[in-house]
Amino acid sequence: MHSKLSVFTCTHFFTTGPGNELEEFLQSKTTYLACAFHPFYYSHLRHTFVRIYESGSLSRTLYFRTLPKFGTLNYVRDFALTLTMPIALRRKFDYFIGSNPLNALAGILLRRLGFVQDVVFYKIDYVPKRFANRVLNTLYNRLDRFSSEHSDWTWNLAQTMIKERSKRGLRLSHQLVVPIGTNFERIRRAPPSQVIPSRLVYMGSLRQGQGIQLAVEAFSEIKRELSQAELVIVGNGPLEKELKSNVTKLGLDYCVTFTGQIPSHEEVERILTTCGIGLAPYEPSTDNYTQYTEPGKVKVYLACGLPVVITRVPEIARDIEQSGAGVVIDYNAHDLAVAIETLIRDESTYWKARSAAISFASRYTWDSIFETAFSSMLNGSS
Repeated sequence: MHSKLSVFTCTHFFTTGPGNELEEFLQSKTTYLACAFHPFYYSHLRHTFVRIYESGSLSRTLYFRTLPKFGTLNYVRDFALTLTMPIALRRKFDYFIGSNPLNALAGILLRRLGFVQDVVFYKIDYVPKRFANRVLNTLYNRLDRFSSEHSDWTWNLAQTMIKERSKRGLRLSHQLVVPIGTNFERIRRAPPSQVIPSRLVYMGSLRQGQGIQLAVEAFSEIKRELSQAELVIVGNGPLEKELKSNVTKLGLDYCVTFTGQIPSHEEVERILTTCGIGLAPYEPSTDNYTQYTEPGKVKVYLACGLPVVITRVPEIARDIEQSGAGVVIDYNAHDLAVAIETLIRDESTYWKARSAAISFASRYTWDSIFETAFSSMLNGSS
């Protein structure tokens, strides 16, 4: 990758994710880097921040308050801020990397104004039915189509995303699969003597479609069979109050821990390495975008040495099943409980799955993934 590039990245965020990993990767590989982060409506943080790096060092951080109440105007505000930031910085960028259709559209307009050379649409997900409101959903899909067809490059988390959009007649070119990566070298996995298979963990947003309610339901059954079992829930979201109430009603407060949102990804990784099994029981709903993308938590689990119990929803479930890095199940509380109980009780099965998980994750480091993506763009290959 050329060390004299200037790059502007823009993403919406709830917790840490690919946008943060891209920021870290680019710091030492650019002369000028600006990374803008807009909070999602369910985030406790209520400001956009922009970190600016010059020659690899953080030079300043800019903060911009969001509107008092969430609504459509907040998206307009985010778009306007993204569009005006490079102009206000008085900088021209070799690459603009936007992680959703609105951010990518801002990059396309900046290219027309001469502030950006190439626009990358970093597609974190693909959802044919993003909104229940038909008008809003139609607007979103048209915006997604426009950004997909007018960006210079599109990074897709999974091959499924390219296939699904091609089925809908999008004119696609310069498509790259840029999957979720891991900080494999940085993570300090626990030695065998310190691994606790019966400590389960769910990491991610506490919202519909992610299967967290199913995990709590299954844990109640698991606890009846395995008294030593624990459950750690890392993250927050709209369902947090409801989940805590259910845990109390089930009498499980003493063995279920809610950590809340943890801003530091290194701290999240440290917590995961103290656990034994990662849970990813996604709900198989037609509205669940997970079936069209690659969820971030799964490879983090694997990189921390955790076998994964996952439903047959995302594309990566097939890889886990084929590699033996976990157990793939249907969306059913009893099946989830049985899979976990089997892993905990059968030491041979557990340690084989753990070894396979580590081996699988070692092939997907963020550095290698982003290096490949930028090399493909600089060489003009897709």
